[in-house]
Amino acid sequence: MSNSQQQHADTIIIGGGVAALWTANVLKKAGQSVCVLTSGPLGDGQSLAAQGVIHGGLKYAVGGKLNEASQELAHMPTRWLDALDGRGAVDLSKAELLCDHQILWSLPSVVSQIVSFFGSKAVRGRCSIIKREDYPAVFNFPEYKGQLFRIDEPVVDPVSMIRALADGVTNETWQVEWDKNSRLEFEGNQISGIVLTNLDHSITRLTANHFVLAAGAGNGPLLEALRWSKPQMQIRPLHQLIIRDDNLPDFYSVCVGNGSKPPLVSTTHTDRAGRKLWYIGGEIAEQRGVARSATEQIQAGKSLFKKLMPWYDLSEAEWFTCRAQRAEPLTNTGDRPPGAFCEKRGNTFIAWPTKLALAPNLAEQILSQTSADSTVNPIDLSLPRPKFGTPPWDLP
Repeated sequence: MSNSQQQHADTIIIGGGVAALWTANVLKKAGQSVCVLTSGPLGDGQSLAAQGVIHGGLKYAVGGKLNEASQELAHMPTRWLDALDGRGAVDLSKAELLCDHQILWSLPSVVSQIVSFFGSKAVRGRCSIIKREDYPAVFNFPEYKGQLFRIDEPVVDPVSMIRALADGVTNETWQVEWDKNSRLEFEGNQISGIVLTNLDHSITRLTANHFVLAAGAGNGPLLEALRWSKPQMQIRPLHQLIIRDDNLPDFYSVCVGNGSKPPLVSTTHTDRAGRKLWYIGGEIAEQRGVARSATEQIQAGKSLFKKLMPWYDLSEAEWFTCRAQRAEPLTNTGDRPPGAFCEKRGNTFIAWPTKLALAPNLAEQILSQTSADSTVNPIDLSLPRPKFGTPPWDLP
């Protein structure tokens, strides 16, 4: 290979979302030489389409019992709050904490069982009943007959979160275009290296002790290239609602109804033009919502709000929708796996956090199976740095 050089890292991470960047920060803090390669803008797709809720699992207990998913998530809010305070392996002190809690609100038909469950020993200390005189503006109406709980699950601004994570590994992160200026090399069905064409047309062959596939939906083509039949990837699409109105109050909430899933989950954001909006997920954004057109989904959203919150006037608000994809390992049922997924095959990790909140858990799994080599030098490439992605609520 003429006009070429060899460089070696402890760990090469492929991806540019929260999983890749959080893992890179953790490995770097542990003394590893890391290299992050992303084929798209940082956070683009799944990470910036997240509502930013750091679940502690109580959302998954709305059916009346703590399940495996809720147990996996129980300690995540504390881990993230530590990072937001600048403590630990990842420094998120420059990220914006939108709210340090969510409101869990019940429909009138389920007040008694919800009060009973959320007052039980199983969840004691993780939530508290909100007195009527302390109701936030969106619920401070006599027409609301349900019960409010405060749940200590913070909401983080996804945009500033990705920027803070990127800041920690700026010098280790580059933009690539697969099959144009970069290609994977294989030995058997293992990654043996990555060949890169630099901006000055020189060639760099990267090798590493370990490779981490943390590219979300981008893991699919990488697994196909490796000819691995397992793990397989599944895509679970979403069709979220965006409600924009400068007069909207803050609304960080989970609604509890009769079903096992919340009818809606709401967060509040400000777009780049300074306009306030509600970003709506939950059951309305899932299967039936995915099957609807944008017009149909907006109509379904208006009908749902009229049914669940008839006291609140949204007649002057602007309504939009956005589609997102959640990439995860395939399960037998098609449901979301309960915890972060990390499988090691040879020198390669296949990783999906499965939930924004579980990024710390995923990074720790990888750290526990990798180590720093004191003879490895930092990677230095002549490639462009990636831009930042755009959240779905930055609409015209």
